[in-house]
Amino acid sequence: MAFQTRNAPHRAHEYLHRLGMEIGDGLFIHPIIGLKKEGDFDSRTIIQAYQVLINSYYPHSKVLLTGLSTSMRYAGPREAVFHAIVRKNYGATHFLVGRDHAGVGDYYDPFAAHKIFEEIPDIGIQIIKFYNVFYCSKCEGIVSENTCSHPEKFITKISMTKIRKMLSEGKKPPKEILREEVSQFLIENFYLITEDYR
Repeated sequence: MAFQTRNAPHRAHEYLHRLGMEIGDGLFIHPIIGLKKEGDFDSRTIIQAYQVLINSYYPHSKVLLTGLSTSMRYAGPREAVFHAIVRKNYGATHFLVGRDHAGVGDYYDPFAAHKIFEEIPDIGIQIIKFYNVFYCSKCEGIVSENTCSHPEKFITKISMTKIRKMLSEGKKPPKEILREEVSQFLIENFYLITEDYR
């Protein structure tokens, strides 16, 4: 099960990772370590934050972490297809596609990457689609819109954009959205890209 990311891991990512490990034989975490836009985490921060998460919470025999040396293009659904083909070429049989894959701001529909895989021919890798994942205080855990029916007042949306903003302001993200170990690492070591590469 391959997982694409350009970010350090938050609890919604972890939810997807664990579901991926349940479905597949293992989890291939494959973050982009090439050029990204201003305000994103740098590659060192992403890889090391994942190492913290894996060392603290994941079965080491089921997880492979390695970087993908390519640029983020923020091309939404078309980039999702590219990401899937690359992971297929690495040997993955399944590819996790969540909300707003390879999106930027509100430019793309949040589920455009899901729709494109329904429109194109089979590319030889099974696409596993996930929708909105969030923290529910009533459920007391990370859930999805398929597993929780509680009203908005119980819901905390998980956004790496908001997490990066909190960190840049010296605030510690709550443990419900970011693991304590990852949060501590990011507070002490994170680096945001300060110049847009374009």
